[in-house]
Amino acid sequence: MQQTTPTRWIHAITLWCSIAVLTALLSACGFHLRQPSPIAFKTIFIKGSTQINIALKKALVEQGVKVVTDAEEAELQLELLNEENEQRILSLSGTGVVREYELYYRVQYRTKVTGEPTWALPLIMEGRRDYTYNDANLLAKQAEQKMLSDSMQLDVLNGIMRRLSALKKAE
Repeated sequence: MQQTTPTRWIHAITLWCSIAVLTALLSACGFHLRQPSPIAFKTIFIKGSTQINIALKKALVEQGVKVVTDAEEAELQLELLNEENEQRILSLSGTGVVREYELYYRVQYRTKVTGEPTWALPLIMEGRRDYTYNDANLLAKQAEQKMLSDSMQLDVLNGIMRRLSALKKAE
């Protein structure tokens, strides 16, 4: 049985009104997208060289933290100890051809708050991704690997920023 035109209009108007009310309720209840947690330190010194240094410095500056070049001026010192990129074979076909790879990206670091006598224990932040591989799509698979590597670096960077925001100043 086919609906009449006025009935369709009523359903459409009801749908749009429902969407408008839901949107108003979400914005009125204080719903916000997740924002990065504030970092308690105003200055930081970064020692060590990794692939995420530039992105880390940019993220810190966006948080209002000044990256200084002298460790004596910093409220917090961050030492990037080690960085590893690794690719492992995850599975092979029956003929011994690689079908899947697993990518790892790890950064080991430690922190020292001004006023503390020792460095904190080293922490490791890592990301893992796996992807299928096919020689027939070599360029596409290389692009996919690069995209996954960038994604892992971003995840590791966000993890480090979360851990830095959990640190408190020495009293």
